[in-house]
Amino acid sequence: MNFRATDSSSSFTSHINMQRNRMSVFQERILTGKRINRPSDDPGGAEAVMRLRTSQTEIGQFQRNAQTANQKLSAADGPLDNYQTILERVKTLVTQGLSDTTTPLVREGLAIEIETLRTRIINVANSQNGDEYVFGGTRQNAPPFDYATATPAATPTTAQYIQIEPGANAIAVGVTAETIFSDTTSTIFADLTNAANAMRGTGDAAADKATLQTTITRLNTFRDLAINAQTRVGANMNVTEIASENLGINFLSFDERVTAIEGADFGESAIGLTEAQRALEATLQIAANGRRSLFDFLG
Repeated sequence: MNFRATDSSSSFTSHINMQRNRMSVFQERILTGKRINRPSDDPGGAEAVMRLRTSQTEIGQFQRNAQTANQKLSAADGPLDNYQTILERVKTLVTQGLSDTTTPLVREGLAIEIETLRTRIINVANSQNGDEYVFGGTRQNAPPFDYATATPAATPTTAQYIQIEPGANAIAVGVTAETIFSDTTSTIFADLTNAANAMRGTGDAAADKATLQTTITRLNTFRDLAINAQTRVGANMNVTEIASENLGINFLSFDERVTAIEGADFGESAIGLTEAQRALEATLQIAANGRRSLFDFLG
């Protein structure tokens, strides 16, 4: 009688490879902390993660926009404070010059200080934040006012705008020099030049006194313009801070959703790895025993 031994090595090999693949999957999950390490692990989950990551990328850009906006607004806040302080000092000097007891020598000193403060205001108007003019708006190829003549730049300008939240309107990230240091009447620089000349005396005492009185009114006007500008800057700084907070919350929310989809449970993965190892060892043991039994049978 003829005996035929059935070769089951192919089945054992397939089973061994399956357990080794299982071990590899669980080892990778433990190493990366992820259940989805490639699209084939879970096509639907991988697509959901990709959409969430895309949304995070968009949020990241808005976060950078908000940071840029806040930085530009902060750069304007300090010079506006400085400007108002200078205006108050000029007002004190002009008030002193209006006194009938002020001597010509004192008036000369007051005129010199007014001219010095005028130069400081030009520097404020032309303040720079890195390579940008703080009050230059969309015009960044020239300072808002000429340093020597204090004449306004010829190129028109508007405020810069940046969108800091999805679906929201862009906000102004500063104010332009034209809205702070000038109005439809004149510029602060022309008014201070007139005040300094009147302080020294032009030969017409009544006209000089009227000029200084007008200067007080003009200083109040420019103070109000500066306050309004700083109020707008402060309001938009608050907007950027709130937007940054909301964007951060949304970014973390997307992170949590991604983790919930692709994250691997360490304990579960460790148990799976142990079970796969045991199954592999059992399969190898059975295969080894099967070979010995066959050899014994064949003699």
